[in-house]
Amino acid sequence: MTVNRLKQAYALIKKNKLNVLIINKLSNVRYLSGFSGSNGLLVLAPPKTYFLTDFRYVVQARKEVKNCQVIIAERDLLSELVKLPCFRKKNKVGFESANTTVKELDQIKELLPKASLIPVENIVESIAVVKDTGEINKLKKAAKITDTVFEEVLGMVKPGVKERDIALEMQYRMIKRGADGPSFDFIVASGQRSSMPHGIASDRKFKKGDLITFDFGCFYNGYPADVTRTVVLGKATARQKKIYAIVLKAQLAAVEAARPGLATRELDKVARDIIIREGYGDNFGHGLGHGLGLDQVHSQPTVSSRSNETLEPGHVITIEPGIYIPNWGGVRIEDDLVITGKGSQNLTKLPKDLIEL
Repeated sequence: MTVNRLKQAYALIKKNKLNVLIINKLSNVRYLSGFSGSNGLLVLAPPKTYFLTDFRYVVQARKEVKNCQVIIAERDLLSELVKLPCFRKKNKVGFESANTTVKELDQIKELLPKASLIPVENIVESIAVVKDTGEINKLKKAAKITDTVFEEVLGMVKPGVKERDIALEMQYRMIKRGADGPSFDFIVASGQRSSMPHGIASDRKFKKGDLITFDFGCFYNGYPADVTRTVVLGKATARQKKIYAIVLKAQLAAVEAARPGLATRELDKVARDIIIREGYGDNFGHGLGHGLGLDQVHSQPTVSSRSNETLEPGHVITIEPGIYIPNWGGVRIEDDLVITGKGSQNLTKLPKDLIEL
């Protein structure tokens, strides 16, 4: 699998008129080499690729890294660059500008005085945005674990229980079921806190009548799930039912509309227009969704009114409209979708009817 990915990366290196590309973003290192550790660097110098790591990962690198020459650094990884033959002559060398610090760039300039350093963006990401069958299967497994654990813990949501306790229970159960770990800090936001789109689980205790937003997911072999459901603890009020129904209508319409060839800003518009028509446009301030990728919960493509991207088969995105009303509460519903040849496949199997606990 990495052979094909490296070939695509080589082609983009040529297209960008580079001779060498330094990759230091760990998710990109993993995508191109298979290495899942915490310290790795790739140097792509077609037709060769060098993988650099330190002594701690000797065994792991031998097991995981494919189609690269493995080099175990004696010092820090960047210091090893001077030993590589591709840096012994003048070359155009690309580096990941979004992931390289000023200090690291200064170090590279000092180490490689002959190199013409060129900042680049999204070379690996433009390949990784389209998922292959193996990646989609891992995303499906992450989604399945996520769905199962949510259904298991719903019965634990009772008045007096802390948001944080439910979040921790979910993380524990996900790992027990084979997940690498949580894919982000879980959002468990109850009562008025549910009006906070990123209301990380707190010590607040659930109360009867609360709207509770759960935003949760896990990594499985590096691939994430990201799911949101909003429930009511007790019997829902008329207003809670109304807001929930609007969000659900918008979410279902967007899921139905998702297909290859559709501009992501148009998909955002499908859901947003419904919420605007109901009078809550100002209460939906974030984009409709985002991509899911290796080691990343937020990746390409971006699904928002400001995006210029177009959906393609193999893209994996979230659909997550919401309405957030200060001093009252909020509702968000989110699924994970794979864009297929004709439409989409929903990886999230949890029901979306309003749950009254």
